[in-house]
Amino acid sequence: MTYRTIVFAYDGSAEGQAALAEGIELARLVGARCHLLAVMAVPREAKYAQVVVPEDCLDEDCARTRRILQEGIERFKDAGLEVDGVIRVGEAAPVIGEYASEVEADLVVVGHRRRGPLDRWWHGSVGHSLLDSLPCSLLVAMPRSEEANG
Repeated sequence: MTYRTIVFAYDGSAEGQAALAEGIELARLVGARCHLLAVMAVPREAKYAQVVVPEDCLDEDCARTRRILQEGIERFKDAGLEVDGVIRVGEAAPVIGEYASEVEADLVVVGHRRRGPLDRWWHGSVGHSLLDSLPCSLLVAMPRSEEANG
């Protein structure tokens, strides 16, 4: 399988940064076209009820997501790679799957946050959710032992 187009789902976390580093190296090796995706979550208040979310809350979330995306774009530039950056709004797994289909991705790169079984059950796992919905391969970058320990 050739990875011509790679989508990087990036949230700015330590795990996301590690996945970005690993994925950038892979993209450089295979000469892939790169797409950086930052997903802005739907505010909790708006998920379960028809609630008006204050605009300043959305503005803060938007500004934070823009900063995360720009940080990721800079990492690609520092590595000598071009990347298209985009922000989408919604639940992470479905948005990532839709975007991967849209750009005809061959691979999606995500980070992994180690958690206990109860926490994973309660909060879910983006990587696990993607396994059943992606139209392409998935690289889940695992944190190195020194990264996992702090």
